[in-house]
Amino acid sequence: MVGFLGKKALASVSLANAVFFIIIIFGLGISTGFSSLIASIDAKKEYKKGITIFYHALILNFFLSIIMFICVHIFFYILPYLGQPKEILNDTISFLNINSISMIPWMIFEVFRKFSEGLSLVYPSLFITWISAFVNIILNYLFINGLFNFPKLGIKGVAYATLISRITMLIGINFILYQYKKVRNYYNSFSSFLSIFILKKKYFEEILKIGVPSGLHMLFEMSTFSISSFITGKCGIKDLAAHQIVLSLVSSTFLLSTGFSLTATIRIGNQLALKNYYELRKIGWSIILMGTIFMLICSSIFILFRNYIPYMYIKNDMEVIDITKKIIVIASIFQLFDGIQGFILGALRGIQDVKIPMRISFFSYCVIALPIAWFLSIHLKFGGIGVWIGLSLGIIISSILLLIRYERITKNLLKKE
Repeated sequence: MVGFLGKKALASVSLANAVFFIIIIFGLGISTGFSSLIASIDAKKEYKKGITIFYHALILNFFLSIIMFICVHIFFYILPYLGQPKEILNDTISFLNINSISMIPWMIFEVFRKFSEGLSLVYPSLFITWISAFVNIILNYLFINGLFNFPKLGIKGVAYATLISRITMLIGINFILYQYKKVRNYYNSFSSFLSIFILKKKYFEEILKIGVPSGLHMLFEMSTFSISSFITGKCGIKDLAAHQIVLSLVSSTFLLSTGFSLTATIRIGNQLALKNYYELRKIGWSIILMGTIFMLICSSIFILFRNYIPYMYIKNDMEVIDITKKIIVIASIFQLFDGIQGFILGALRGIQDVKIPMRISFFSYCVIALPIAWFLSIHLKFGGIGVWIGLSLGIIISSILLLIRYERITKNLLKKE
């Protein structure tokens, strides 16, 4: 939808999202560790401990969201000095100013979602995410174009639509979750309302022990994509617009693949608590295989329809379209290995092995991907194509190292049986 406003709007949103996600991603990463904790607790039916950790996670995420909101506004003063096209900075800051508020409901929603997923209840978050997406699409259309007496807001309209949809997610998941008896078992185990104000260090430590390395891993990964947008921005608006198109495509297929990763975390977390290590290993390899087949299908679709996909986003700029077509070919390889990496990370998170994957992430993205992307795009003048070659090399190395890690750690677990 933004693409139809032109390449300037597309580039502005790309830059704004780069800033937004580089800040919020650490908090989202901390939340991913929460689901594996709940999965292990649920396998043992420890309702009181589960709801206590849940409330500690809510408080932690609320304060994290406030800190991240402040960080976005500090970044406004840094943005003009990062060598980005000056004609998009005002729109970028306007978009971020509104969108940053949505960090608060999103971070709180993530606690409810990970709690639900840890209990193997995937439909509540699925249902409410679809509803909020539907709300987002309708409001985008109304706010961007100013239909039915709504103000014509352009890019600002996209930000307002995102904010409203994320508030919808938070309200909706609260209502839906309470309908499940399994969830009420946890809620009813909470001794009193005053217990919310009695905080214990050990529960925060338990969440952060898994959450911080998971958050750092996601920070290294997503900040690489955000920094790649800044690198592409130095190559010009056309490259940045093409980069945003391909990034949105790859993000869509990756989000579909996270279902496999989540399944691995929950199922393996259950088996870890029950000490069924043979089943644990078998589940992990099964999910990795199924997920890889899925990503191969997605990659094939990208390659087959690469000449048509760019027109879904932008119609009147052939230079942007041509750059996008070339990047899609590289991105199809990237997304295959990105999916494989995600599946293995989900499996390792279920085993609560997070520190080594964090180091692998740092090496693959910060030592391999970004320097190569910078060298190819800026020094060799490959533009956005060079950025995606660098990203692809980093993700391939990460996938191979994580695969070796999973094989080694599950073999060691089998020796305990």
